[in-house]
Order: sequence, then structure tokens, then C-alpha cells
Amino acid sequence: MNIRRTILLGEGTMVDFKTTITSVEKIARTLVAFANNKGGQLLIGVADDGTIKGVKSEDEERYMISKSANQFCKPAIVHTFEEIKVEGKLVLVVHIDASDSGPHYALDEHKNWWVYFRVNDKSILCK
Repeated sequence: MNIRRTILLGEGTMVDFKTTITSVEKIARTLVAFANNKGGQLLIGVADDGTIKGVKSEDEERYMISKSANQFCKPAIVHTFEEIKVEGKLVLVVHIDASDSGPHYALDEHKNWWVYFRVNDKSILCK
């Protein structure tokens, strides 16, 4: 993976940037949106404008992603991690494949399950 090129191309249908993971519910939307579409890559430690911030604790970020993928997505989202050093900072890349067992649903803060799809650089709710 050429991470610099990916960052330069910006967010889109198959790429999303997050400085950090703050909510398992919010990240579940992104995970299911990727799985329900063509798959994608979530770059944690990268700001929306492409600035590389790095992650403070890759273990904490991994935990939040895995918890979201397994408890806040149904069916659970299969994902893999890759750690890449960029400009001396660690970026955690989460790879999500397109799913054949969908649609996938994300659990929101009100305990409702919703389907999301990735359109351009947004995770869009499908009603």
C-alpha cells in the first residue's frame, strides 16, 4: 500500500480518515458502509485534510475498532489491521472487504439497527 498516495488522493468511496476513534457507534457506520459497498480502508491517525497526526495508542484504537465490528455491526465485520510509519508517526490502517453476507447493520446510540452504504466520502443511511 502506498499510504502517501492514498492520503494525497483524499477520502472517497473506499477511503476514510479518522484522527482517532471516539465512538464505537459512529465507527460502526463507516465499517458497515464499506462492507455494504466495495470495501475500503480506514486510516486512523490522519485528519480529514490529510494531515498525519499519528495514533497515540494503536492498542486502544484496535480495541475500539474490533469492539465496534463485533458488537455494533451485524453480521460482524471482518477486518484486518496494518501499521504504517509515516513521517515518524504511526498510522493504523483498517482493511474492510466487500461483504457477500450483507446487508450489514450498524447499532446506533438509541439501540436501533440501520443500513449504511458508502457514497463518495460519506456513509449514507439507507431507509
